[in-house]
Amino acid sequence: MSQKTKLAFIASVVLNVLLVGVLIGQSPRRFDRSAMREQRMEQVIKDLPEASQTRLRERFKQLRAAAEPLFEQIRKSEADTVELLGKEPFDEPAYDRQVSKIIGMRLEMTKKLSQVVKDASKDLSADERSRFAQLLRRPAPPKP
Repeated sequence: MSQKTKLAFIASVVLNVLLVGVLIGQSPRRFDRSAMREQRMEQVIKDLPEASQTRLRERFKQLRAAAEPLFEQIRKSEADTVELLGKEPFDEPAYDRQVSKIIGMRLEMTKKLSQVVKDASKDLSADERSRFAQLLRRPAPPKP
C-alpha cells in the first residue's frame, strides 16, 4: 500500500469510528428528549381546562411535525459535510458550499417554523399563548 492509501484508510476508519460514537452517544439523549418534552408539556398545561390542554397539545404536535423533516434535512447535510472532510484530496470549495447550504437551510427552517408558531398562536387565548411560549423555550441545562 502506498503512503497516501494508508493515510486515507486510517482517516476513513477514524472518521467512521467517530461517527458511530457520536450516533451511539446521541441516541439515548434523543429517546430521552421526547419523554422529557412530554413531561415538560404536561407540567406547563396541567392546570388549564381540558379544552385548552387539547388545543395546546395539538399546536405543539403541529410544530413538531413541521420541524422534524427540516431537522432531518439539516442532519443529513451536516453528515455530508463531515464526509467531505474525510475525502482525499480535501475539496475546500465543496466544503464551503456545503456549509453555506446548511446556513441557508437553518435560515429557511427558522422562517418556516416562525410562521407555523405564528399561525398556531393566532386563535389562542392570552393564557394559552403564554403557556405555548413556555413550551417553546428551551429548558435550562441541568446543573452538575
